[in-house]
Amino acid sequence: MEASNRFSKFIPDRLIEAREARGFTLTDLANIVEISHQAISKYEKEKATPNHDTLEKLSDALHVPVTYFYKSYPKKVDGVIYFRSMAMATRKSKNIHLHKISWIKEIHKYLEQYFNFPKLNVPQFITRQEYYPTPFEEIDQIAMEVRKLWNLGNGSISNVVLLLEKAGIIVSRAPSSSYKIDACSIWEPDERPYVLLSNDKTSSRSRFDIAHELGHLILHSKLKKSEFNKKENYKLIEKEDHRFASAFLLPAPSFGSEIVSTSIEHFISLKKRWKVSIQAMAYRANSLGILSEHQHIYIRKKLAKNNQLIKEPLDGGNELPFEEPSALKQAIEALVNHKIKNMPCWIYWQGIFST
Repeated sequence: MEASNRFSKFIPDRLIEAREARGFTLTDLANIVEISHQAISKYEKEKATPNHDTLEKLSDALHVPVTYFYKSYPKKVDGVIYFRSMAMATRKSKNIHLHKISWIKEIHKYLEQYFNFPKLNVPQFITRQEYYPTPFEEIDQIAMEVRKLWNLGNGSISNVVLLLEKAGIIVSRAPSSSYKIDACSIWEPDERPYVLLSNDKTSSRSRFDIAHELGHLILHSKLKKSEFNKKENYKLIEKEDHRFASAFLLPAPSFGSEIVSTSIEHFISLKKRWKVSIQAMAYRANSLGILSEHQHIYIRKKLAKNNQLIKEPLDGGNELPFEEPSALKQAIEALVNHKIKNMPCWIYWQGIFST
């Protein structure tokens, strides 16, 4: 555990970070800890320092240990963070995920002192900083090249999260159902990529989110922030990453040959094998010209009639288990088991990712 903070300096940026990561305004936090919002504002502007009792209250309210407020503040993430569902994301929700992905990076940097994480093996096929649309045919080829690089063949991928971790990508999950963001990722120069996923999706939808983030890392991570933030660009970027995810998870040569019926029962059997939602498979089959638009709509209507658009068959059961990140967790558990001296408590304190 960390040494006493009696002679340490309170870090205002840590209070701001923890407050925004929990989605609290100054007034929200003030009401919880029962002090004035003016007092909290002074703490954040370094015009006053909270006493021990107040720090305890802030610690409880923000779900961080007291020692967290004395931890040196690293350089802020300065790359372009890609938010899936950004069109619906508020500034508050972006801040929440920005801080959480910064926490993931900070924890990983600490763990790297003790463990060798997998060597980075993620290609960047498109490295230009200005955005130009990429033809879907080229994206399909890129998806197949990534499969070839990772020796995946043309079959179903057993565990997409584990696959990304083996390729050197740092993956974590956090609740985000209230914040309209399915996932976010960043790949700064001379760094590893970091991906933060929502944990409130079904397994099949979550796998698509993961593949979508991989598409962004491979296709768009070099874009300048000014290019990425243009609304007209963002919609096209989303479509390209969506196309990559479809092609990566459902390769045309194998998946396409297995579609022999439009019945829901047939698509349930396909879902067991490919571990992708029925709606995503129907969309892919339509984009490949295997299903007509009429057939595509028919499948959606059948699901809607059975109230299965949100929760499809096989969702929530044991047949499609949720894919959890393991690299960071296993490293933290190893540190705990080996009783590393002076290990900071925030490194394994599980509440750091809770809302």
